[in-house]
This record gives sequence, C-alpha cells and structure tokens, in this order.
Amino acid sequence: MALDISCSTRPRAGQSDCADRCGWWRTPERIVMAIADGQGHESAYAAEIAMACIGASLERSIDETFAACDARLRDTRGVALTVAVVEIDSRRMTIAAVGKICGVVLRGSTYHHFSSSRGIVGGDHDPLRHATMALTSGDVLALFSDGMDDFFSLRETLETAMSSSADPAQTVLHRWARVDDDAAMLIYRHDARKIDQAIMEQTANPFRVVLG
Repeated sequence: MALDISCSTRPRAGQSDCADRCGWWRTPERIVMAIADGQGHESAYAAEIAMACIGASLERSIDETFAACDARLRDTRGVALTVAVVEIDSRRMTIAAVGKICGVVLRGSTYHHFSSSRGIVGGDHDPLRHATMALTSGDVLALFSDGMDDFFSLRETLETAMSSSADPAQTVLHRWARVDDDAAMLIYRHDARKIDQAIMEQTANPFRVVLG
C-alpha cells in the first residue's frame, strides 16, 4: 500500500550533515511519524538515536515512546521531538511534542495547531500535552522543525507542492527552509481508501522510511 507520506531534511547552508531527522513507519495496526531536532555539537547523533529508539518498538504508547527516548538521550544534549501515531482501524491520530517543532492539520479551510511542551527530550521538559483527533479523508498533517521560515504560507505552499511535486516535503524545504539552520518537513495526507486497503492487507511485516 502506497501511503501519501513525504518527509525530507535539509542542512543549513555550507553544511553537508543535517541535525534534523524525520521518519515514518507502518505496522498492520498503525502509522508512526516523527521529527527530531538535535541540540548541540553532537546533534545529528542525538537525532539518530531518537529515530532508532522510536523505530525499535512501534507498539509503544506516546508516553512510553517519549520516556524511552528520554532515557536513551540522557548522555547527549537531547532533541526537540514530535511523534504522531495514526491508528489504522479507528482512523484516530494522537500527537505530542517537546520543543520547537510544529504540528498542524489542514482540513478544508480550517487549521488545527498542536501545542508543544517546553524543554528537551533527554533533559528536562514539561509534562506531555497530548492531542487526539479523528481524521477524515483529505486531512493533511504537516510536521516541521524550527528551521522553516516563520513567514511561509503553509496552506498555499502545501497545496502547490502536493499538486505539482512527487516529493512535496522536499519542494517545501527548497522554497522555505532557512539558510542559517537545519530543517525537516513531514507531510501526510489521510486517504480513507488506502487505510481500508491497509486493514484488508494485514501484512505481518512493518516497514520504515527514514530520511536525513
């Protein structure tokens, strides 16, 4: 089943390594999506640890996922992190974030912005603030790090990129990523027909895609 997910990263100008990471994984029961923004001189290493930790146990709850990442990252300067989980059977999404990573769902003419807890995963952070919502066909989830320009037009940019590009996340980064920071973008378009197909397939072999 081909899900409508695009994720990409871009390093700051003059650098070859990007400290932001984004990834997604699918099991028969759920779709897990995440962005990690590493902090400090070992930032790319910390972001890689976060991605590996999430992918190692995809059946965890959001709280368990953040707790596992927090424990693994205690010897680093940590990451800003957002994790979104779509339950395939119920079509419900749960999302939580720590640090400066944005999460937005576009539904028709409306926006749903998700709050982020202050702090760092791997250091001190405020209690998680979960958000759960039922997804409908056509909803678009956008996750992006603080390497994006503060003034970019989210709706117009996403609509243009998704209609004209095979890799909309990369297209958005090329147009709107700041030159002085690393950036990551993940875009998921919810398609009820493809979710129904996933339920019918019930494949026993999860797969993952991680970029950056």
